[in-house]
Amino acid sequence: MTLLEAHPTFDRDFRGDTIHPAILEILDEIGLADRLHQRPHVKMYGPTISTSQGPVMLFDMRRLLRTRFPYIMWMPQPIFLDFLATAGREHASFQLVMGANVQRLLAEDGAVRGVRYRDGNGWHEVRAPLTVAADGRFSRVRKLAGLRAIPTSSPVELLWFRLPRLGGDPEGTGIVSPRFGKKQILVMIDRADHWQVGYFFPAGDYPKLRAAGLEAMRRRTHYPAACSLEAEARRLSGFSEGDQVLAN
Repeated sequence: MTLLEAHPTFDRDFRGDTIHPAILEILDEIGLADRLHQRPHVKMYGPTISTSQGPVMLFDMRRLLRTRFPYIMWMPQPIFLDFLATAGREHASFQLVMGANVQRLLAEDGAVRGVRYRDGNGWHEVRAPLTVAADGRFSRVRKLAGLRAIPTSSPVELLWFRLPRLGGDPEGTGIVSPRFGKKQILVMIDRADHWQVGYFFPAGDYPKLRAAGLEAMRRRTHYPAACSLEAEARRLSGFSEGDQVLAN
């Protein structure tokens, strides 16, 4: 098996860092789950909402799922991908090529027989009886094969960004705390050393949101019912022009 990774490293931001129980069970079947749990992670047993009496868990997966892993594991994808790559290298038939940008398909007799890719050393070719396009929703390989994705429209758009943890925040527990406003939802995910924030808003509003600037963004994502005004203001003050925002 040859795995081609377009980027030179795994060290970059990803939209999703969740590993669900079904995936953990598969990893357990091949003897990798216990090893994975040795890597830095946070467990989320159920979504939690903030109330005036404190956090309340909406449901507890430990009561609902019959599995060794009744939780969602939050783990930065660079750590997870490095773990999988390390495990793969234990097998002689596995090869990982970093910085390999697939540019062409090798087609013979009406079937795909491999790919041609470029890296820092020029062009290379990989032939295989099966070629799998696992390069994301904007897959180049899918386009090269002439395959058409079935589009689905969403009534909302989503921005991901980070906020700093404050001294009074609870210990990292993996809680997911949704906050609801008029035509908007803010989801705060406890990532142990920071908060990962997902901001949902009506589809098509991103140009207006961007044009309004960060100060308007801070006002729109300020929910004093969830925590003190002072703490929320201090937290949102950490969101600046230099922060990376991922848009879905």
